[in-house]
Amino acid sequence: MAIIKSGATADLLTIDPTSKAARVTVYDTTGRDLSVQSKATYAAAGTFTPPATPGDLITISGSSSKNVRVISVFVTTTTTAAGSIQLYLAKRSTNSTGGAFVSATAVPFDSTDPAATANVGHWTTVPTEGTLVGNTSIIRIATPVAVPATFAGIVEDAGKELLPWYVHSVLDKPIVLRGVAQWLVVHFARQALVAGQTHAYRVVWTEE
Repeated sequence: MAIIKSGATADLLTIDPTSKAARVTVYDTTGRDLSVQSKATYAAAGTFTPPATPGDLITISGSSSKNVRVISVFVTTTTTAAGSIQLYLAKRSTNSTGGAFVSATAVPFDSTDPAATANVGHWTTVPTEGTLVGNTSIIRIATPVAVPATFAGIVEDAGKELLPWYVHSVLDKPIVLRGVAQWLVVHFARQALVAGQTHAYRVVWTEE
């Protein structure tokens, strides 16, 4: 075990003999661990009607200056008649292009954080899809009617979290977008749009 002593104070830094690591955890005056709490965190949300036979619905871009760690992708859907649809969460190595993309407002959780560098938004016309790396999640989501005649049998929230494994465990590594050549998308696999299909979504991410 090695001990390093400050020349100005009596503070000691100990090197662990097994891990060979020296760790410093910074806390604020209330005892909160700042190594976790100080990450710049953002959310963006939107509502939209997708085009017929849509591919990509929602896109989260990588950043040229930060590592983007996606914490949550939450999607809800309504249709003219109650039913269900299948959604895919996928990574792409190139961005989809050519369609009409609407950026959602990125809201920092802390007003002292810098402006977000990732771009989150939705497609209102069908783009030419970028290169698919693979699907990370495939879910079937309930689609209640937008204004039901009765709430009998209607659940409180028919939305779905597409990243549930990270939500429930701090041990799991979230999806990380490193650089502008990495994209995370919610897509519909070019299936025919269900009558009256509309979406609402919320994306939460950190930038480091």
